[in-house]
Amino acid sequence: MSRRILMVSPTPTHPVNAGNRARIVALVRQLRSLGHDVHYAVMPTTEGDDAAMAAFFGADRFHRMPWQPTAALTSRVAMARRKAAALFGSERAWMWHLDDWIDPGLLPGLRALEARHGFDAVCVEYVFLTRAFDAFPAATLRILDTHDRFALRHRTYLAAGQTPQWFSTTEAEEAAGLRRADLVLAIQDREADLFRAQLAAHPARAGERDPRVTTVGPLLDLDAVVEVPDTASAVVIGSANPLNVEATRWFVDQVMPRVQARHADFTLYLAGDVGNGIADAPGIVKLGRVAHVNDAFGAAAITVNPVRGGTGINIKLLEALAAGVPNLSTESGLRGLEAHRDTAIRVVPDTDAPAFAAAVLDLLADRDGARALARAGRALAEAWNRTQSAALVDALA
Repeated sequence: MSRRILMVSPTPTHPVNAGNRARIVALVRQLRSLGHDVHYAVMPTTEGDDAAMAAFFGADRFHRMPWQPTAALTSRVAMARRKAAALFGSERAWMWHLDDWIDPGLLPGLRALEARHGFDAVCVEYVFLTRAFDAFPAATLRILDTHDRFALRHRTYLAAGQTPQWFSTTEAEEAAGLRRADLVLAIQDREADLFRAQLAAHPARAGERDPRVTTVGPLLDLDAVVEVPDTASAVVIGSANPLNVEATRWFVDQVMPRVQARHADFTLYLAGDVGNGIADAPGIVKLGRVAHVNDAFGAAAITVNPVRGGTGINIKLLEALAAGVPNLSTESGLRGLEAHRDTAIRVVPDTDAPAFAAAVLDLLADRDGARALARAGRALAEAWNRTQSAALVDALA
């Protein structure tokens, strides 16, 4: 059954320079391929390209919405309380209430869109935006695309020695957000299980919904297999997320010298904004933002993912599998793909720099082995797309 679907998001889709944007674009393309008519309402909290988005969605289906930071974000009193909590080591410094970030002024604009178009379904990106469902009739199918699990998310950053970033809340608050939806899309199976456990631990109250939780991972671009050069080289691709920057610095400081001891000509390419947080040094080439992610994958013999924390699933790793390039990842970077350890993805412990360097050297020396790893990764990407496509069709049935 074809539906008119409105996606509501704080995230621009273009330029497609981060994993969450790639996730949304792929989901839109899949919904279109199933015959659905997709509109996009964005209240951009980060930089975006309106012209590119209007071209992608169609001028009459792209809706830029007003957005003002809430008092919870701007109040001096609230900020002072958070600083004090951080000083005393309290988790309150990093925790938010479910609706702290949503501008109440968004809802009238969404009601106006509903009055003009009469949507059959609304897909909200991120649990902290779920109050947007209030703008639509009760009978409208409500879909939550979670992207990440935000319950106690700050602890992931603290465990990695980083200052927590973005949104974190309690398990009870996140469960309340999940219950605003009819259908909850988790990005990987482990997070789907955690969402189900949260819902079971926080039963529905009168008037709340009992959502179905299902896994629909990112859909991958399988258009091209990339030919990698026969050089002593590796590429890291990532945004300027602090976890990405910290992980890349660790690779540069702890792993790269060990590789260069055997390959003096070893080159590390940095693609995306992650390079902005890394000091210039011999052997490092910063590609910046590339027109297509495959341009970065084709720059080096192997793709490395040194991230040592995070939530969700690593979309750049999935994209590398789709491109058919050899992949080397930490345990943390493998999250959601653990079943494919050392078959489609070479894996090393998070903090073992000597093991990481040895794996890099092994892949550079064993070209046949690296090509076999790449072929297995491509086969995994093809099977992955079949599974995710079927899951999306089933979820919307």
